[in-house]
Amino acid sequence: MSVRRGQSKAALPSSDYARPASRDATGLVVTVFGESGGVEASFDFSGLAGSEKLRRAFAGALDARSGPGGAWRSGETARNGYWALRAFLQYLSAAEHAPQTAGEVTPAAWRAWRLSLPNNHTSRNRVAILRTLLPYVEGVPAETLQAADRRIAQGPATKETAYTYAQLEEIKSKATATFNTALVRIRTNREHLRRFYAGEYPEGGTDWLVGEALDAILQTGDVPRPGKHRDLPWRYAQALGGRGAKRTWQRLYLTGTEAFALAVLLVASESWNVSVLHRMAIPDHDPAAGDGLDVHLVEIHKRRRPVRLRYTTNNLVDTGPETPGRLMSQTIEATEVARATLELLGRPTDRLLVSRRVGAVDDLFCLGVPAASTGARWAAEAKLRTPDSVPFPVSLRRIRRTVQVLIRKQPAQNTSSTHDSVYLLGDPATRAEAQKTIATGLADALDHARVIVKMRTVLGDDANELLELSDDPELAKAIRNGDLDTATAACTDFLHSPFAEPGRPCTASFLWCLRCENAIATRRHLPRLVYLHRALNELRATLEPAHWDQDWREHFVVLDHLLAQHTTSAEQDGAVLVVTDADRSMIDRLLQRGLDA
Repeated sequence: MSVRRGQSKAALPSSDYARPASRDATGLVVTVFGESGGVEASFDFSGLAGSEKLRRAFAGALDARSGPGGAWRSGETARNGYWALRAFLQYLSAAEHAPQTAGEVTPAAWRAWRLSLPNNHTSRNRVAILRTLLPYVEGVPAETLQAADRRIAQGPATKETAYTYAQLEEIKSKATATFNTALVRIRTNREHLRRFYAGEYPEGGTDWLVGEALDAILQTGDVPRPGKHRDLPWRYAQALGGRGAKRTWQRLYLTGTEAFALAVLLVASESWNVSVLHRMAIPDHDPAAGDGLDVHLVEIHKRRRPVRLRYTTNNLVDTGPETPGRLMSQTIEATEVARATLELLGRPTDRLLVSRRVGAVDDLFCLGVPAASTGARWAAEAKLRTPDSVPFPVSLRRIRRTVQVLIRKQPAQNTSSTHDSVYLLGDPATRAEAQKTIATGLADALDHARVIVKMRTVLGDDANELLELSDDPELAKAIRNGDLDTATAACTDFLHSPFAEPGRPCTASFLWCLRCENAIATRRHLPRLVYLHRALNELRATLEPAHWDQDWREHFVVLDHLLAQHTTSAEQDGAVLVVTDADRSMIDRLLQRGLDA
C-alpha cells in the first residue's frame, strides 16, 4: 500500500469495531460516509416542511441511496438528492390537502408538482433525482411510482462552446501571473519562517516579530489576536506593514481567487473534470523514478462509473519549467502550509487544493475548487475582456471542453462516444477545424487532379481544331463522327492504354478515360460529361463517406477540375438542356457498373 505525504499507514479496525450509524435516533439526520471511512456530509430533515412521518420517510430514502448498499458515493450527489427532497416537501406541505404520510402522496400531487416547476435544467435534474429516490420512500403508492417513472422531456442542447485559441491563451496567461505571484509570496514567507525557527533573527526586532506572526498563522490560521475585540497588536501590525489580509495570513496561504487561477491551470494542462479536481488528493510521489525526475502519481476518481472503471491514474513527470509535473510540484508547495495548519487544528486533510477564506472566523479554509462566484471575481480582477472590451466569464468546464476540442482532440477521462457526442459534435470550434481540414483536403485533391488529368479537350465546332491534335485526317473524321466514342469521350488508341498491357484491349472503366492521354472530349461530349458530373454529385449525397471516397471521389474531383478549367457555368447549364435520352441511359449504366468489362 502506498502512503501519501502527511498520512500514516492504514491499520485494521479492532475486533469490536462497529460501523457508525448513518441515521440518528430520531431518523431525521442522515450522515453520508465516504468509501475511506470519513464523513462526506450530514443532512438534517428535522427543520424541513411537512409532517414528521413524511420527513422521516424521505430521510430513509436518502439514507438508502447513500448508505452502504446504495449507489451514491459522494457528498455532492447526496446533497443534490437532499435539495430535491426538500423542494418536494415544501410543495407538498403548501398544498390545500397536504399529505401527512408517504401513502398520501398521490399521482396527482406528483403531476401537479412537475407542472409547477419552471422549464429549466435545474427542474429536470430534480425530477430525475426524485425518480430514483421515490422507490426508496417507504409507503409511496405504486401508482405514484408509475407516474414518476414517465419519460422526462429532453432539455435544449447546451449552448456552452469552446473558447477560441486566443481566449484560452489569455486566460492561461492571466492565471499563470496570478498563481506565480502567490507562489513567490508563499515561498518568501516560508523561508522567513524557516530562518525564524533557526534563530537567525534577533529577538524583538522587526524580522523576529514577522517570524512570530508567521508562526501564529501556521498554528492557528491567523495572526495573534488577543482580547475581546480580537485586534492585532500594534507591534505586529507595524512589523507586518498593516492589519489587512494581504499583510497577515495571505503570506502563507492561497486566497480563493488564487486557488481558482491554479484550478484553471490544472484543468488547462490535464483536462480534468471539475468534480475530479475538487476531490483530488495529494498525489503519491516517487522521487526515485529517475535521475533528476520527480513523478507524481495522480489518482483519478470518477464516482459515477462502475467500480471496475472508477479509478485511474495519471503520471505527471516534473522534467522542468512549464511541464505538468512541475505545475503539480508547485501546487503541492503552495498548499502545503494550509494542510499543515489544518492538521495542527485537528482537521487533517489530504486534499490537493486548499485555500483560505477571506473574512472567515470559524471555518477558515476551503477544500477543493472554489465556488464559481470566486471564479467570476478572479476574472474581473484579472481584467479578462473580449476585443470589444466586454468582460467574459471563466468556466472551468468550458476550459476542459476547449482542451478536448482544440488541443488534445481525444478523450480525457471519458469514453470515445462521450468525447464525440458531448464535446466534438455541434461545437463551433470543431466545425471550424473541420472546415479547415476539408478545405485543405480539397486543395490537395485539386492539385492531384491537375497532375493526373490527361484527357484532351476540344470544344470548338470546327473540325480543323481536331486536325491540330493529329496529322491523321481519318482519325479526326472518326472522332468528329463519333465512331470512336466511349461512354465519356472518344478513344484514339484502344490497344495502347496506360491501364492495360501493350497490344491488349483496354478493359478499364470508362471513368478512367478522364485521366487517359488517349481520350479526347469534344463539344459533342460536353452534355454527357456535365450530366455525369451532376449525377456523381447526387450520388455523393446518398453514400457513406467511406464508400464515396473509395469508389467515386477521385473521379468526381478530376471531372470537376476538367469542367472548371474548360467551360463556364453558363455553358454547363446549356449543355444540360441538350442531354439526350441516350446520353442519360449511357451514364446511368456506367454508374450502375453496367458497362464494366
